[in-house]
Amino acid sequence: MRRFYLLAAFVATLLVGCSGADSQSEEHASELIFSSTVITVGAEGGPAEVVFFETSADSGLTIEATTTSEWISNITVEDRIKFDVEANDTPAQRLAVIDVVYGSNVYNLAVQQEGITEETETKIIIPQRKVEVTATGGTFDLFYTVSGGIASVTPEVSASADWITIDSVDATKVVFTVDKNVASAERKASITLSCDDVTAKTTVVQSGSTDDVVLLADTTTPHVGEPVTFTVVYGSEDITSKSGIYDYYTHQEIPNPMTFDEVGERALYAEYEGVRSKVLSVNVISASAPDFPADSDPESYDFKYRMLLIEHTGTECPYCPYMMESLKIVEENPSYNDCFNLAVAHSYNSSDPATSSVAYTVRYYYQKTLKVLTGFPTLTFNYQYPDAAGSNISYIYRHLDTLKKEKQSAAVAVAAKIDGDKIIVSASLKSKEARHYKFNIFLLEDNIYGSQSNAYESWMNIHHNAIRDSYSVLSNSDITGSDWGYISAESTSSKVFEMAIPNTVIRRSELKVLVVIAAQDSQYNNKYEVVNTTMCKLGASVPFEYVD
Repeated sequence: MRRFYLLAAFVATLLVGCSGADSQSEEHASELIFSSTVITVGAEGGPAEVVFFETSADSGLTIEATTTSEWISNITVEDRIKFDVEANDTPAQRLAVIDVVYGSNVYNLAVQQEGITEETETKIIIPQRKVEVTATGGTFDLFYTVSGGIASVTPEVSASADWITIDSVDATKVVFTVDKNVASAERKASITLSCDDVTAKTTVVQSGSTDDVVLLADTTTPHVGEPVTFTVVYGSEDITSKSGIYDYYTHQEIPNPMTFDEVGERALYAEYEGVRSKVLSVNVISASAPDFPADSDPESYDFKYRMLLIEHTGTECPYCPYMMESLKIVEENPSYNDCFNLAVAHSYNSSDPATSSVAYTVRYYYQKTLKVLTGFPTLTFNYQYPDAAGSNISYIYRHLDTLKKEKQSAAVAVAAKIDGDKIIVSASLKSKEARHYKFNIFLLEDNIYGSQSNAYESWMNIHHNAIRDSYSVLSNSDITGSDWGYISAESTSSKVFEMAIPNTVIRRSELKVLVVIAAQDSQYNNKYEVVNTTMCKLGASVPFEYVD
């Protein structure tokens, strides 16, 4: 009974301490009402809480809770006050005060913790109720005490997950090992100590990994019959021998090294301890594909920028010779001739020997979708630029100056050749930024003779860079091309493409390809805009162009 009277007197003192003149003068101010002002905790300790509510929900006042007692910790305030109480390993009862400040009011909460009972009942006490572990894992100690009738007995210890191994148990501690967590998600498990039908648990919380499982290949563009060797890494650790490599679509494991016997793109991933890598694309190319151009500066990402210009013209267009003359001057101007690649869409008249269905599709895109082509001749710029130029050379220079860039963050290297009745293009896209790209390959033809209306010089009857075909299927509403895919920052993706040579081509020896890469541009509502272009004659190659 003496303990009860002491506690009652103590609480009465606390309640007197939280009232006074300030409280009386603010009788209309918001107050806190607690579910209890005395919190009783067993000797074993653990988490405790008390619920409260404000008499005025919109008071705007903050709530702070503190204590000077060292055996109370981790006080948090949300919709209730929560705190942790250490185990009391003495028979004596103990008291503490939590001060709660709310505006000008101070409330005192009493925490009463029982002492351990001097009985024969066995108890297992684990002071550390939660063990936090980093993703790298390691070996740790868990201390405990056993009290009561069989205090000298060593408990049985078990873990609820196989990523925790119990190494040893003695009279005061458990030594355990936590495996590395390769997943990004946090994981939890428990360690249980048992003896004489009494148990105690602690929770092990392991953080997720910030490293990724990465699948690498010694080449991502092997020829048919060429072996590919794979490596799997996690952080700086080589985990190839502990990992499996699988086909993304069939989920069948493949050997390492792997020799592919068919042309095509293979999607692969690695798996390590249940965690998958990102997909790695391996583009198996035919033995006849041209070699990819060598990179003269592998560490650089400062690429020369060449925008896309499309001249819309036709042999029966009476004003088109003026555009031809203006573009000839621009192409011979050293201040401008390396900032663009030009394709010519002959779509004014169907009798034009340099016309094609692709040229008309390109015309209708700029005429009906972008709505910048309103007559002939017209010069358009890239895919989304909302303006165009006529044959006035000063306007052409003005638009070029607007779009010129000192450097660009992505580029494409190209090699192309004729193989029978098809064209094979080997292209490598190198990007400084992590982006999703689209691409198209325009097939162009030079030296096409077509009598030009109103030509005032003979060279105007010879037409170059005429659009003859396209690798991608284009439409009146979209000419941005096919999906290249996502490319990680500071990386290169290589692919091989084949396209048939159309019957409309006059001279195969005059063919070349114009490769255009595009990415979403916030300036144009995230529509795909030209990032860079590369022109390459058949039988030749063009490496990445860097800023001088």
